[in-house]
Amino acid sequence: MNGRMLNLEPFRKAREGRVLWHANINEDQHWNENPLFPSFAKPQHTSLIEQQEQQLLWIAEPEDVVWLLHAPDAQFLADIKRHKGELPHLCISRDAGEVAAFIAGAVSGLCTFMPFMLTPEFVVMAETHGWRLMNSDARKVKELNSKYTTRRLAEEHGFAVTNGRFCMNLEELDGAYQAFREAGFDQAVLKQAYGSSGKGLTIIENEHKFKQLSVYIRKRTASFELLLEAWHPIRQSLNAQLWIEPDAVHLLAVTEQRINAYGVYIGTNYAPHYEADVIGLYRTEMLRLGEVLRKLGYRGIAGIDSIVDHTGTLYPVIEINARFTQVTYLLPLIESLLLHYRHVESRYIRLESSDRLAFESLKEKLESVLRPDSDHQFTIYTFACSQEAEKCIYRIFVLFYGNEASRLQEMLEVFERFPALQEQSAPI
Repeated sequence: MNGRMLNLEPFRKAREGRVLWHANINEDQHWNENPLFPSFAKPQHTSLIEQQEQQLLWIAEPEDVVWLLHAPDAQFLADIKRHKGELPHLCISRDAGEVAAFIAGAVSGLCTFMPFMLTPEFVVMAETHGWRLMNSDARKVKELNSKYTTRRLAEEHGFAVTNGRFCMNLEELDGAYQAFREAGFDQAVLKQAYGSSGKGLTIIENEHKFKQLSVYIRKRTASFELLLEAWHPIRQSLNAQLWIEPDAVHLLAVTEQRINAYGVYIGTNYAPHYEADVIGLYRTEMLRLGEVLRKLGYRGIAGIDSIVDHTGTLYPVIEINARFTQVTYLLPLIESLLLHYRHVESRYIRLESSDRLAFESLKEKLESVLRPDSDHQFTIYTFACSQEAEKCIYRIFVLFYGNEASRLQEMLEVFERFPALQEQSAPI
């Protein structure tokens, strides 16, 4: 049985007037008051993450306004226009006042403000400029984005949970880790309250890594709150998109996340196949969770991360993303593709170049190695670039769609090797 059925009508009906889209993607990165894990983030990485805002262009309607922090490549915009027929209004600025002035001058009527993640600052901003908010409880958003709240909520309401313990000092942390090892778990994951896409957590592969991490933490603090969870070998990583209204909960989509060995998101399977009993139980549990969130006062989009482990056991509530996700922004495009293609997957790669890459030239290069045909195609849906010293760094997201699984898998594998292929050939 598959999870490819999409139900976007409840979300569409909730729209009122034009939408002002904004992707404040890095909003939660400073919420951990005392970061306890080594961080190797670079400024250019932050810029590349911010440019994932380009995905807003795929969900926005022509009458909408998309508020961007970075100007997209002109050739890339032209390619999106070829796909969609018409682009939304674009405003590139870091100043909300400039955005308000742009809206007043370029469009008319009520604007519904849909940021990636609602914060108190954005509530004030909306009130200042007269933008409607569909969900104005920013405190509830922050509370539910906490990995700790997620764990406690799942336990309190009887959802199946992975082996895990909250630890307040190094002695408790060591005891929990040793207990997981004795129970047969080779790896564990240590989590702080906040952080997405692999941030705010670290994978503990072995005892040597655990000892290194313990030394690192000991140098910074003697007491803390950390969540240690046993790493259950994963068969499938599921994601549900919920739309929560004051009096109803809707399951918009079920997809399968592709996660690497470090717990970091690398892509999505938009047409996954599950055993009938698994998908049936999953839908039941997601609607039950949605009711819990609704009664707590949450409204709007929620992305739920879940897993099926190697034994076939479903753990439905691994993380709650009380915000939009990358998956959400692509759903209208996915909906149109699933009318014609059985398989749809996304991936991204990182490229480096001493010179600026022309979008059309890159696209042609990809066409030459991926060899798309009438039944198997690809679309570049994010083309992010950051300058670092004497080189340009690119983060490129591509959507693959086709009717033959083996052929699509071949395209995915070639794409993942593409950076290495370019190093062996002439520059693009």
